[in-house]
Amino acid sequence: MRLKEIQRTAHPAWSPAPHHPICLALGTSAQQLDASFNTTAALEIFQVDFADPSLDMKLKGSLPTSNRLHSLVWVNFGAGEDGLGGRLIGGSENGTVTVYSPEAIVTSGEEAIIGQSDKHTGPVRALDFNPFQSNLLASGANDSEIYIWDLNNFSNPMTPGTKSQPPEDISVVSWNRQVQHILASANPSGKAVVWDLRKNEPIIKISDHSNRMHCSGMLWHPEVATQLVLASEDDRMPVIQMWDLRFATSPLKVLENHTRGLLSIAWSQADPELLLSSAKDNRILCWNPNTGEVIYELPTTNQWCFDIQWCPRNPALLSAASFDGWISVYSVMGGSLEAQQQSRADQIGMQSLCGTLPQISSSFDTMDPFGTGQVLPPLQVPQATPQTTLVAPLRKPPKWVRRPVGASFAFGGKLITFESPKAPVQSPQPVPVPRQVFVSQVTTETELLQRSRELQAALQSGSLSDYCQAKIHKAPTDSEQDIWKFLLVNFEDEARVKFLRLLGFSKVDLERKISTCLGKNVQPNGHGVDANDLAEKIQLLSTQRSEESGDAVDSTKTPGSSSPSDFFSQIPPQPQDKEKISFQIPVSADADGLISQALLVGNFEGAVDLCLNDGRYAEAILLAISGGQELLQKTQQTYLDKQRNSISMVRRGTYLDKQRNSIYMLISSVVTQNWGDMVQSCDLDNWKEALAALLTYAHPKQFAPLCGKNTRMLRIVTKESVNPDLLLP
Repeated sequence: MRLKEIQRTAHPAWSPAPHHPICLALGTSAQQLDASFNTTAALEIFQVDFADPSLDMKLKGSLPTSNRLHSLVWVNFGAGEDGLGGRLIGGSENGTVTVYSPEAIVTSGEEAIIGQSDKHTGPVRALDFNPFQSNLLASGANDSEIYIWDLNNFSNPMTPGTKSQPPEDISVVSWNRQVQHILASANPSGKAVVWDLRKNEPIIKISDHSNRMHCSGMLWHPEVATQLVLASEDDRMPVIQMWDLRFATSPLKVLENHTRGLLSIAWSQADPELLLSSAKDNRILCWNPNTGEVIYELPTTNQWCFDIQWCPRNPALLSAASFDGWISVYSVMGGSLEAQQQSRADQIGMQSLCGTLPQISSSFDTMDPFGTGQVLPPLQVPQATPQTTLVAPLRKPPKWVRRPVGASFAFGGKLITFESPKAPVQSPQPVPVPRQVFVSQVTTETELLQRSRELQAALQSGSLSDYCQAKIHKAPTDSEQDIWKFLLVNFEDEARVKFLRLLGFSKVDLERKISTCLGKNVQPNGHGVDANDLAEKIQLLSTQRSEESGDAVDSTKTPGSSSPSDFFSQIPPQPQDKEKISFQIPVSADADGLISQALLVGNFEGAVDLCLNDGRYAEAILLAISGGQELLQKTQQTYLDKQRNSISMVRRGTYLDKQRNSIYMLISSVVTQNWGDMVQSCDLDNWKEALAALLTYAHPKQFAPLCGKNTRMLRIVTKESVNPDLLLP
């Protein structure tokens, strides 16, 4: 995907990686002319601003030069603490090597040229700086001339050794990326020489036996010190050869896909699996050198690209300089070409209509018959309609996008890690490297880990009760013991009963307390009721009734006897709807506390006995209903027995309430369905009422026997002068 472009016939050079923002230096290219036949030369610096959506680049500075360039590099030597500056070195067509200051060019300073030397006798076509020592620079020119320059002492270069014979042009020089004293040079005949600067002599020479390998580019492998690639410019052999110096008899691998000779190659320092190549077939390909396949092809114009370079700071960017006078910045991450094609079509149209033809006309002398000075009419160039084209990205993510390592913690102290292993350097052939994920145990707290293991073992074996018992014995505090006791109950039988016991409510202890409480109130008369206490309660009830009668008399007074304010003052306050009434559950040793405890553990029988013992008959009946039918019948019988005993005690006390006695007898008969006792003990004056009760409640099978039971019924009939013939047999 094209991001930026500018119309220049120049050699590009990216700013070093520490430099920010990213800049691109352009030096006017030698042996190339544009349509205007302009022979001037300049060194320009442009800022590559990706925040600007347009394809234009902003010019930061320009310096006119006297010579055009064959090569241009930007080194980080002399850069400031902020990463700005560095040095620009250009190799010109007349053999001059010039050192420029980028800061001076940007600020339009006078000291833009720092150093200059004309040691070379021919065009300087090859330049490269040492990746380990940025002050060391290698240059190559005609007659096998190779010089090593020290930017600290630029006037005295050194040679790597004796010139190779026969003398040839040096088309490319390249420093080894792993060993700092190793330098390689290549010439157009296809021969490459590896130099050892410690010995100042060549240590190995490689060449293709077909003699058709016209070398146009050479690069060292970014990671493997013994491997390099050579590019062939010959149309009969448009290949890239990969060589390994340990097996220098023949190429290790040959990359074939171009149909015409190669002009330039560039190897990504961020990902060794990305190798760019441009050729005379108007194609820019991206190779995977390990597999030999083309993984990406850049969309370019129908022009030869003579120079391609990766951006040191942003590894996804690259620059491409073509013979049509355009320098473009691409990204290998893919994108859309619609806007780019439209922009390029507009620029070409403007150039054809109003730019190129007047420049060509003005370049001729007025005496020339073709130079009439008249502006030629514009050509009618048809405008091509751009089409939307989607450029696919790389087939797999590049190295700078992939995670080199990763780690994640898992349950149980597990640590999951992975890494991207490097291929073994010893093997010249690419060997598949297994991708492994490592699972390790991280132990930071041994005690916690031991407890985790014990719990895991208990879960697997199902012995959770034993596990809780062990925790109870090891618990250092009472509160921790209580927690494990509660957990233990969950795995035992009768969990609820044991939960109540842990809460302090034991049914056995409660029954003993209830028995003790009931035993204190049991009297020797065997009736279970204290006569004196019952007499006091009856006396208190009589007093309350007399007071209620007095209040009733007072209520018959006229309304005028009391003031209106008394009426409003006697109105009870209304309770608030949202007011929450809190209460406390008594658990003391008295009757209330024992009743509460009995209810908490579900002992309805004990609670009913306590209520009956304390004279709380209504509460006893209500609780008996919740306790079941059997308890309800027992409670009813106990209540009736107590009432009968109390009435008999009152009769012996010299006063008798016959009406109350009759009501209790009738209630007892209705509740217990014991109509035989009622018939036998009913007063003779109430024989009609007794008969009505039998008619209402007696079962049909029991009605006749009850009516004729004993002779009491006969006495009732005789007293009323009933005809004996009407009596039942």
